[in-house]
Amino acid sequence: MNFANQNDTQSDTQRLGIVISMFPELHETFILRELVALEKRGLQFDIYSLQHPRDPITIDDAIRLSQERTYYSNLITLATITAFLKNAIRHPVTMLSSISNVCWQGRDRPLDIVKNLAILPLSLHIADIGKQRGVVHWHGHWANIPTTACWYISRFSKQSWSAAIHGEDIFSANQFLTYKLDAAAFSVVCSGYFCNHLKTQLGLQQPEHVHLNYHGLDPRVVERKPYDRSNSDGSSVTLVSIGRMVPTKGHDVLINALASLKGTLDKTIRLKFIGSGPIEQELKDLAEKQGVASEVEFCGAMAFEDVLQTLESADLFCLAPRLIPGHPPDGIPNVIAEAMALGVPVLTTRVSAIPELVEDGVSGKLVEVDDVPAFAQALSSLINNAELRKTIGEAAQQKVDLLFNQQNNIQELLELFDQYVPQASNCYGDPSNDQ
Repeated sequence: MNFANQNDTQSDTQRLGIVISMFPELHETFILRELVALEKRGLQFDIYSLQHPRDPITIDDAIRLSQERTYYSNLITLATITAFLKNAIRHPVTMLSSISNVCWQGRDRPLDIVKNLAILPLSLHIADIGKQRGVVHWHGHWANIPTTACWYISRFSKQSWSAAIHGEDIFSANQFLTYKLDAAAFSVVCSGYFCNHLKTQLGLQQPEHVHLNYHGLDPRVVERKPYDRSNSDGSSVTLVSIGRMVPTKGHDVLINALASLKGTLDKTIRLKFIGSGPIEQELKDLAEKQGVASEVEFCGAMAFEDVLQTLESADLFCLAPRLIPGHPPDGIPNVIAEAMALGVPVLTTRVSAIPELVEDGVSGKLVEVDDVPAFAQALSSLINNAELRKTIGEAAQQKVDLLFNQQNNIQELLELFDQYVPQASNCYGDPSNDQ
């Protein structure tokens, strides 16, 4: 969509401008859910996607929002170059200070300086479109380029902005991130683990302006009734693991743990992996080498409805995430919360923000990272104790309902907008899909 080609380019309606690297993105459905929930509450907003989508858009809400509320532009166009030159002439001091700040504050990450400078013309063009559309506040998703775009817009337009941080690029040296967040009206973070890191490790001038705001679960999960497993004869147990086939997900730990239990269990075990990725063949080879290839099924990527149906029929969900330097860490993987919401007991690792949701022995089972014997022992105890799985599954549902309630978390976000952005109260209309 191109707002500039619409008859209603000049808008009397005040709204927020949501800046995202790419909308929609397949692995960022939590952002889509948040936007839909904000829309239902009557908040008026436009979406500014810094890149065109890579993959076909298949989710109905994503299709609608991309067509009705999203502005797309290439990085270098006549419009972006014009916006840059216009601002260079009108605001030369601001232009020079912005460029120098990007270079100086970002000197600990020199490769990022190029990306941050490259986004300047597009950011200024977006600022022009936002002014025409009645945008009064900007909100950038992720810690990297979208927050840089919002920072640029704020400097040239004198408008406020805020940040939604989802974990990427916050654990390595990032002086420019600290500089940007000090300029933001407020920031929200999707886990207590990330929130505490930002408040205590970045040296922010006002860490109290950083707030925890959990994501909500997909309504398609919440609306489903937990699967009744009472009719199982107990002779077989189905394990499910969901995640990209990458080293950080720890799928190898699960395969090795299952192999160590081979011959010790009196039940038929079936392990299903859902997902695809660069090390899929490596994991298949590992299963073959460990003698469990016949028990392991690699299902590949699946439609979300099929994922939910597979989860519902599972007796146990397993995932063994690990932290690897140079790789973005998981906060609380959505798949863990989704399994728990369906009453599926979870076995996972004590890493990152996972212990905020999974309490060992209560709402799930936790083991240390890369501890295959401990993972195997926990796996065996859950496989052999259907009553324990039932108890943990019920407690898991209650914990998810408490932390991942979409309506409560959206209300918290709206209250933050009201608290920090005086104009936010003017950005509400009738809850509808209309622009």
